[in-house]
Amino acid sequence: MTNKSQNSSKDHSIKALIFDLDGVITQTRKTHKKAWKEMFDNFFEAKHPEQSSMTESDYQEYVDGKPRYQGVKSFLASRSIDLPFGSTDDDPGFDTICALGNSKNKLFNKVLVTDGVEVFEDALEKLKEWRGQGLKTAIVSSSKNCKKIIEVAGISHLFDTRVDGVTSEELGLKGKPDPDIFTEAANRLNVSVENAVVFEDATSGVKAGQKGYFGLVVGVSRFDNAQSLKDNGADITINDFNGFNLEDETLQEEFFSRQGTPIFPDNDEIFKILKQKKPVIFLDYDGTLSPIVPRPKDAIISPDMKKTLKKLAELYTVAIVTGRDKEDVENLVGLDELIYAGSHGYIITGPDGLFMEHPDSEKIIPKLDTIEKEVTSYLKDKTEGTQVDRKRYAIGIHYRNARAQDEKVVLDLVDEILKKHPGHKKGEGKKIIEIKPDLDWHKGKAVLWILDALDLSENKNVKPVFIGDDITDEDGFEALKDIGLGILVGVHGQPTAAKYALKNVFQVREFFKKLIAIHK
Repeated sequence: MTNKSQNSSKDHSIKALIFDLDGVITQTRKTHKKAWKEMFDNFFEAKHPEQSSMTESDYQEYVDGKPRYQGVKSFLASRSIDLPFGSTDDDPGFDTICALGNSKNKLFNKVLVTDGVEVFEDALEKLKEWRGQGLKTAIVSSSKNCKKIIEVAGISHLFDTRVDGVTSEELGLKGKPDPDIFTEAANRLNVSVENAVVFEDATSGVKAGQKGYFGLVVGVSRFDNAQSLKDNGADITINDFNGFNLEDETLQEEFFSRQGTPIFPDNDEIFKILKQKKPVIFLDYDGTLSPIVPRPKDAIISPDMKKTLKKLAELYTVAIVTGRDKEDVENLVGLDELIYAGSHGYIITGPDGLFMEHPDSEKIIPKLDTIEKEVTSYLKDKTEGTQVDRKRYAIGIHYRNARAQDEKVVLDLVDEILKKHPGHKKGEGKKIIEIKPDLDWHKGKAVLWILDALDLSENKNVKPVFIGDDITDEDGFEALKDIGLGILVGVHGQPTAAKYALKNVFQVREFFKKLIAIHK
């Protein structure tokens, strides 16, 4: 399972697999949930009869995957119930957080003895298969009962190491969503986090996997929580392990074929450069500030990303350079302090009256209107799932949701359109192809125009930085190759001029946070 980056000699092969226990390998989730519910029901009946039982969403949000006492505290806080923490030696009861946690543990062990341990057979078969291929494996859990559970299940021999609630207490490790137990497992396996895959069914666990900068974080959605897992950090989700292939070319390309030098987890070179010279930051939108989604209109910037971006713009000049229409991205981001370059830079606006619109815009739009009608009419009858995205200065055709055979239909149509309407060219991206004017203008030209307009082109105290994920962003990387820095988010399957790499939108925000910290 080896796939080397074309721009970096660093090994990005998969070397280790780290599995959460409850809900991924064993079905003890049912056992845990049963014990939690019974414990809280008993507590409410005795102390808070006005409260209702713990729901499935309560369990996922406040309890699942967290250390026992942290789970008690989190759920009680959601119900505005305040209890003293107490001591881990407290007898099972209702007067402290620890007493409640110990009550739950007593109930859990009772159910465990009575019901035994069920193992997910799909996970067991894959675990044996991957170990047979020479991959190292670890089991992690917030539970102090982990050792007992895997011994009762007869699967302890399938793991090279175990990091659980007992380990966490001994070493002072923080619980999920902090990544401590996962990074400890990787350390014990003697592998880099970049070469390890995390399998998690809890939102707190996928958050921890991303915070630990693991190469791939797989959300295991056995309980219909795929969207929640994605929203909280899962790179991909699976319903079970049947048919899941770590050697899948698409998966390998996206997560283990990094282009450029990874910035995280431990490369401080770029931050040393940007501490000496103040960055001027240029950003793509889709795939950089918001994850790629099936429908472009659903690419909403998260509240956390927007908050971080606002702080960044208080310290630095920040411009968004995107293929989207300027008004579209302005509405999505909603921050007046940014510069917006829409339609690959054909129109640019910003604070203090900054403005530029390409002089040929009046000629461009009527021609694109004609082409749009032809494209829409043709695709309506010939394809399923394609989307025509009319922008002011370009026409995008998305085929991410189309049938496999429709990709060729789209590409052939674009070639015919270009023959019929000279003066236009195609631009390619991730599952999108664009028809745009054949003019010597692109994201790189827009970046250089902005630098000139702000009198920053010759300023030796600044360092322009372009961050993007798509093939169209290569123009930005090329423009800054000799004067700035390019950072590619994820991969796009083509050679890149970017020197550095970030894995995903989560790491983009982590990068912003570090920049904020060094110049605050």
